[in-house]
Amino acid sequence: MRLSILLGISHSRGFNIALAVCAAAAAIAFYAMGYTMPLTGDKGLVLPSANMWVPEAAADFWVGLCGSALTVVIMLLLNKVFNVLRSMSSLYIGLFALMQLATPDLFTQFYTGTLLAIVVPACIFLLLSCYRDTSATRHVFLLFALLSAFGATQYCFLIYMPAFIIGCAQMRIFNMRSLLAIFMGIATPWILLLGFGIVSPEDFDMPSFVSIFSVISGDDTLLLLIAVGFSTVTMLLFYVLNLMKTIAYNARARAINGVFVVTALTTVIAMAADYNNMISYVPMLNFCASMEATHYLSTHRADKSVFAIIILIAVYAALFACQTII
Repeated sequence: MRLSILLGISHSRGFNIALAVCAAAAAIAFYAMGYTMPLTGDKGLVLPSANMWVPEAAADFWVGLCGSALTVVIMLLLNKVFNVLRSMSSLYIGLFALMQLATPDLFTQFYTGTLLAIVVPACIFLLLSCYRDTSATRHVFLLFALLSAFGATQYCFLIYMPAFIIGCAQMRIFNMRSLLAIFMGIATPWILLLGFGIVSPEDFDMPSFVSIFSVISGDDTLLLLIAVGFSTVTMLLFYVLNLMKTIAYNARARAINGVFVVTALTTVIAMAADYNNMISYVPMLNFCASMEATHYLSTHRADKSVFAIIILIAVYAALFACQTII
């Protein structure tokens, strides 16, 4: 089969949906064999963390899968509405699913990382809709209200606030009105929580995280770090390769790309600085890496680029296989 035909197939929606379905089937098999290691402990600031929301194991598994599927839906909307990739490709669907599958313990349950990979992309959608619209303060308010509200369940949501403040400047909407909307968005959820007596000042508690290195086995730790490291290197490599291409984009496209870059760098920095809580950022890392990789591979469609796609698929499939076999 000619490389050009393989390349066309690899970017098609049908192939990537099939790849995502295969990843979901593999996750179901992983869970059915009893390999999933549930995350325990309440890690919320004042409200229960997401891993406590669905106590029944089977329901937790299906909610986790649906959470990842919802992230894919938001990715589809981002590309359809804002033309983020500036090309026709569905490769990010398959890549994201495989990246999730490479850490099957996290893929097969609902926890803060799953929720973070829904909330932050949804906030990106709100932010991109505000480009040069200085009157769109409602979107800015809602964006920061979402981050602040979910921050009550774990502080990792709050870490993305500086990235979105920078994003407001990138979208050319940073002024006194948007600054006021930011402050109001941050304050409102906490005023409501305290005002209605849902929480009290005594409920505030910074969660203490146990290092992942002491919780899971050495083999699982190594495979987790390999998956995270490979996704990080992949994302940064494709960002560098995309750099010359994005310089030639128009102002709106550069601003959109800048929002994704700042979000990706925030994720990497947070994982490095907050390493005890690393697993909470893994799905967001996969979101950023799959979008960055697809951005490059869809705009540089040399026939031999299909080999890069095959390598990515093979590496993530191998990482899942190792965690199933070992």
